Amino acid sequence: VQLDEPDESGAWQLKVLSPGPERSLDPVEVAMVSGSNTRRTEVKGQYPRLERMVPALLRPGGRRRGEVLLDQDEAWDLMSSTGPALEAAGFEVRVPALSRRRQVAQLRLTAEDAESVVGAQQLTAVSWSAVFGEVELSAAEIQRLAMQAKPLVQSRGKWVALDHADLAEAAAALAERADTTELTGAEMLRHALGLEGGGISGGVTLAGTSWASDLLRAAASVDSEPVLQPDGFLGELRSYQGEAVEWLNFLDEAGLGGCLALDMGLGKTPTVLARIASNNQASPSLVVAPPAVVGNWAAEARRFTPTLKILVHHGPSRSNGAELQSRIRGADLVITTYGTAVRDIEELARVEWDRAVLDEAQVIKNHRSATAKELRRLNARTRLALTGTPIENGLGDLWAIMDFCNPGLVGGRTSFINQLSEVGDAAVAAESALLALNGVLVFRRTKSEPLIAAELPDRIDELAHCTMTPEQIGLYQAVLDKLVRDTADSEQNTTQQKGVVLAAITALKQICNHPLNYDKEDPNLDLEGRSGKLTRLNEIIDAVFAADERILIFTHFATWGEKLATYLTQRTGTPIECYHGGLARGTRDRLVETFQNGEGAGAMVLSLKAGGTGLNLTAASHVVLYDRWWNPAVEDQARDRVWRIGQTKTVICHRLVCPGTVDERVEEVVQGKRRIADMVLPKSSSLGDLDADQLKAALGIDAESLLTAEPDDVLDEHLSGASQ
Repeated sequence: VQLDEPDESGAWQLKVLSPGPERSLDPVEVAMVSGSNTRRTEVKGQYPRLERMVPALLRPGGRRRGEVLLDQDEAWDLMSSTGPALEAAGFEVRVPALSRRRQVAQLRLTAEDAESVVGAQQLTAVSWSAVFGEVELSAAEIQRLAMQAKPLVQSRGKWVALDHADLAEAAAALAERADTTELTGAEMLRHALGLEGGGISGGVTLAGTSWASDLLRAAASVDSEPVLQPDGFLGELRSYQGEAVEWLNFLDEAGLGGCLALDMGLGKTPTVLARIASNNQASPSLVVAPPAVVGNWAAEARRFTPTLKILVHHGPSRSNGAELQSRIRGADLVITTYGTAVRDIEELARVEWDRAVLDEAQVIKNHRSATAKELRRLNARTRLALTGTPIENGLGDLWAIMDFCNPGLVGGRTSFINQLSEVGDAAVAAESALLALNGVLVFRRTKSEPLIAAELPDRIDELAHCTMTPEQIGLYQAVLDKLVRDTADSEQNTTQQKGVVLAAITALKQICNHPLNYDKEDPNLDLEGRSGKLTRLNEIIDAVFAADERILIFTHFATWGEKLATYLTQRTGTPIECYHGGLARGTRDRLVETFQNGEGAGAMVLSLKAGGTGLNLTAASHVVLYDRWWNPAVEDQARDRVWRIGQTKTVICHRLVCPGTVDERVEEVVQGKRRIADMVLPKSSSLGDLDADQLKAALGIDAESLLTAEPDDVLDEHLSGASQ
């Protein structure tokens, strides 16, 4: 039984053939009247059986017996169902290749003007068609196919039946766009990314020559084997960081901004530094960051890109006017805080920056905020947003970031949200949005991706430099002044003196944590906005919770840990307990079991001593050392509650330190850079030997290193935290 492909009229010819001598095939009518008696008898016996299985053979009008024309529906029936039944009955069946794979409808947007490659805002003539596999159909052809009971098209050498619902979807999409005969490059890009027009299952592809199609081709050809040791960068990038640098190069060449959305701990800062160092930029780059990470940017730049000239623009003694402009011209990279950038926007907006980078860009997720509005005034060749959580509360967050990077390119906020919300619930819509933009306007990688996880170390240690609020600085200086006075007037022996100094160090460490950790009688019980460390902790927890992960927070001070747990419970809406030595054993066991067996985002605060040993808390993948302890082994034991056998994720350990304070000196002791008694004088045998001036030098504030949380910074961070 042989079915030939349709002729020009669309008719399919069915032939019944009989094997003859020397492997020939003869029409069945010929075989019935010629050949051997055996052959004639067999053919005459089998043919009526075949007619019963294929009733179309009984239809009159054929050129000869055993030949008949089939319409498309009969042809599909033979290929899909009758043919296999015939084979089971012993007949040989030869039909055109068939594909049962569903062909999803796509729209093809074709730029008709070959000269339309100028840019995003130029109008060009366009046409629309629907594509199923490799078959392109016009609206009229779709209408004709829709009238058939079983619409068939040939795609990639195989015949495919199109679903009526898919044809109807394509017809509706083409009808919706029938009057759209001109589009700008930006509009074409939005269509291709699924940000414009009614949805269609297979999305929109671009054809012809246009700014948008050239852009997408360039994005698709970003080097998958990147350079991991770029010029000017000391060290070696991980492969995904190298790919991100290549993507940044693509953005530079395209004249676009974008969002680098690497998960927390995947190394956004070194990635951007690598691109800046290798770019040979004619003008400086600007990084705007929360106060807590300004120091980290400067430290990472010194480590990875030592040839870059760095200017940290922050603090009450920062330059302004002509002096600031001169210092900016002499720098390759200027680092500032959100509060300072807004306050000094008139000065910063006069500079032609090579690139403006917003770190932890979720700060501008409220596009109506003063911070978001003022930062749009920055004049930069390209804009880059860095965030591990591009969508915290909804698609509006992503739009605000995208619109900052490329004003107007992704369309209006309402249409952006509505377009991407059609695909399902909020979580599905968020992932769909990131997937649509990934590799073009967004570079997204997560720790959960197998290739990324395989490249990561078991543990990542991060040092977070935290600010001091004016309240903290005042309390710190008051404790130090009292210590100096008491020391000058004291007649105590060396051992007693050492005890006084160590008590003062403890008080100073508490002040670095939070004023309420130090002053138990403080009538102001509000925790928000009074501590740079707390602000940074909130930022870390927001990112961890947004990733649906779990975190442990260790502190040396159990009473402060209880206050912290209560505060975090109220702030996040998630029950957060404090594990400390004052709890009964049964209670402590219950806390551990609840945390370990919990699902999704979660946190627990632990006393460093009580929670530092003997516990298995591998449900967490993040550890925060809120305050530091002299003995690094104690901190290692705390971190190892998470980083141990049974842990399946990379563990990120965040160490919070206030630069320019005793906090930083403890950090140096922990890192083995100096002994406690050697914090100032190598020859000092004991803290009790230090005089007043030496105490000031050892424990006092280093104004050059101190990160101050100016009132605007505190306010910005408070509002940012409250809106999350």
